[in-house]
Amino acid sequence: MKLFLGTLLAAAAMQASGYSLPDDDVQFSGPDADLLNGNCTACHSAEMVLLQPKMTAEQWGHSVAKMRTVYKAPISDEDAAALPAALVRATGR
Repeated sequence: MKLFLGTLLAAAAMQASGYSLPDDDVQFSGPDADLLNGNCTACHSAEMVLLQPKMTAEQWGHSVAKMRTVYKAPISDEDAAALPAALVRATGR
């Protein structure tokens, strides 16, 4: 019962305080825009991706692999190989 009430109170607090989600209208631009928009924005806003902490290509590669294996993102092998470098370029890091 305590857990249930705690969950209800937390949900009420979130609703009362409000929150904002990234703008879904933002798209990637630049030389990798088609690759990024075609693979990332099916599930994420471009803004959400662009606001991620600084990551190396290797770290982005692990993230892409997780999206494919855990979340079953339909990313081709060719795109999965190209995405980490494109994400580094897009995030300017």
